Amino acid sequence: METLNSRYLNNAVKIIMLAAMAAMLIICFAVYKADMVNFAVFVGFILFYVQLPGLLIIRMLRIRFNRPATTLCIGLFTGWGFVVGQYFITELIGTNILLYALGPICSVLFIIAKILNRKCDPRFGIRFSELSTALFIFVGLALLYSLLNNQYLYLSPEVSQFTYMNPDKGYHLGLIGSLSHGWPIESPWVQGRTIHYHVFTELMYSVPLRLFGVPADVILLSCGPFMTVYTFALSLYTLFSEFTAKVNRAGLYCLALMLSNIFIAKAANQSLAFFFIFRNENATAFGVSCMFAFLVFFRYWYERFSAGENHWAGLFILTMLIMLLTGLKGPMGLVIIGAVWGTYLIGIIIKKVPLKTILPIIILTMGFLVIYIFILGSKGQSNGSGTSIFAFATIVDITFYKSTLVAFMKSIGLPKIIRLGILLVTFMIFTLTAFIIPFAAGYIRELILVFSGRKDYDFTRVIVYATCLLGFAGMFIMNYSGHSQVYFGYAAILLVPLVSFWFFEDLEENKSLIMNLVRIVFIAALVFTSIILGSRYMEMIDDARDFATDDISYSRYISLSHDEYEAMIWIRDNTPEDALLATDRYYSDPLDEYSYHNRWNNRFFLYADYSNRFCYLAGSGYNLPAADGWMIRKHMILENEKMYDSSNEERGAQARRLGVDYVVVSKDFTDAGNLSNEDYKLSFSNDGVDIYKVMP
Repeated sequence: METLNSRYLNNAVKIIMLAAMAAMLIICFAVYKADMVNFAVFVGFILFYVQLPGLLIIRMLRIRFNRPATTLCIGLFTGWGFVVGQYFITELIGTNILLYALGPICSVLFIIAKILNRKCDPRFGIRFSELSTALFIFVGLALLYSLLNNQYLYLSPEVSQFTYMNPDKGYHLGLIGSLSHGWPIESPWVQGRTIHYHVFTELMYSVPLRLFGVPADVILLSCGPFMTVYTFALSLYTLFSEFTAKVNRAGLYCLALMLSNIFIAKAANQSLAFFFIFRNENATAFGVSCMFAFLVFFRYWYERFSAGENHWAGLFILTMLIMLLTGLKGPMGLVIIGAVWGTYLIGIIIKKVPLKTILPIIILTMGFLVIYIFILGSKGQSNGSGTSIFAFATIVDITFYKSTLVAFMKSIGLPKIIRLGILLVTFMIFTLTAFIIPFAAGYIRELILVFSGRKDYDFTRVIVYATCLLGFAGMFIMNYSGHSQVYFGYAAILLVPLVSFWFFEDLEENKSLIMNLVRIVFIAALVFTSIILGSRYMEMIDDARDFATDDISYSRYISLSHDEYEAMIWIRDNTPEDALLATDRYYSDPLDEYSYHNRWNNRFFLYADYSNRFCYLAGSGYNLPAADGWMIRKHMILENEKMYDSSNEERGAQARRLGVDYVVVSKDFTDAGNLSNEDYKLSFSNDGVDIYKVMP
């Protein structure tokens, strides 16, 4: 039982962590000059357009949970799906009135319902003293990590001569701006081409821009860290609360995951998993969080389905969750739907699952396919056939130890099959860090117990095991484009701690030598990775300090200058919102390294991003197959360059043919000279940028 002194100590730690998080927020405004008004608008949007409407929907469907965190988590993603649905309906009816009004109306109805039923529905009450101290520490560390990778690296060009601009963020800012103008995200450079991507994060982010004018960079860089941590922390805590026997340890489990610094790669002190989760623009946190919500709700639904209760309302929410997950991260949706089918088929074979379960699973699969085929456009996103069935060599290449290890193994004459085995084991050790031994032992133990009949076939628990298996298999075998290769593994990696905690809970009373050794190794690895994580924090804090004092050397290819920012403000204030901009600034690489073949070397531009205009890319290959897309990229780039050729008398006709309204010239990068003629009217000019209006 908790003593009075320990209660005071726990409450003191919670208050300190709350104060630290408040200080982090103040630093965003006071030091890094974040836009306080737009930040407040975004918070209001999440509350009244996403969270509260989602809570109303699950309440109306008579879906009730015993834990407030579960209610908030499922309500959040239900509201998110609600916003996505409104977006597409808005595109059909051609007016924003639905987007403007429906969220606040639902929020008011929810508040009224809570007031009227506050005595007979006490589930939503949260007592401060009952919240886990470890949870507060986890949230504080997660928020700091996210801010150090986002807002604390960003100073508005209004207060700095240059501002850092991560290339990936430029692309996602462009998606937000483009989606705020409607669907689909079309590319004018190649007729009939549409940008296909996991866009449900950017779609939700685009709504406050569309309705209230919150700039995309404020949403992604200033609001994004807080949204990321809220979503990820809430869903992770919910997962551990609902899927573990020791519910009071859920906060501690969350903290253990943070301290494990899981998936250390690229460098000896940097976790690639954490980097992807907390830096926002890849939306990994939202994908894995929605996956957690799906698993939690699947258990809730399946218990009622198995008991013969009315399950259709729950199936509706479950289908919406799989569709949302697929729109957030397609590979994760693919892994989950594959895990559901695999679990079902195995259950049928061993006669542990009723045959009637196939109808709901077919409905879930149809929901997944609708998004995967018609929204993501999978044919443009993957080249799953590839040149080799195994992508293992590609995926391990992201880790920092591969080349040295391979060279050593070759030097001592090891056969290739042994080298591959050692690479696999080494990769898994650095991937799962502190969890590698309890996960491996727990997975094998569960497999033996279930198939020997000594343990019940728990459908939702087996889905977790199947997800881990399929996630790793997909990461090693599926030949996907870009970072999508990693997302298969993320569906597995973030569930590994859950399997490990199951193993410890099942054998908590086992004091054998082997179990004690496993516990000692786990704790030692956790301490070791915590030290690495701490050193990484110190490096990120030093970097943030340099950005705060503007005491860094900016690369012109990954930054935005004050002159360029001034031009963007002009575009924002003096051009139509649906204006299409041509640009000559490809800033991933110097122009002498520009390549038609490599899509990573010709993917971004800045101007439409910062002025919240359409995301029309002169050289992007994100919507093109990796194998043969370079020919199309070459065509796009050459078509673009004609508009910047002063000797081309037809440049005006070329711009009009492509639907371009303004041609933007970066004078620091392109010596285009004066392009003015009867087709091009110089509308803005400063030391860094010229902007020409294309005359009708």
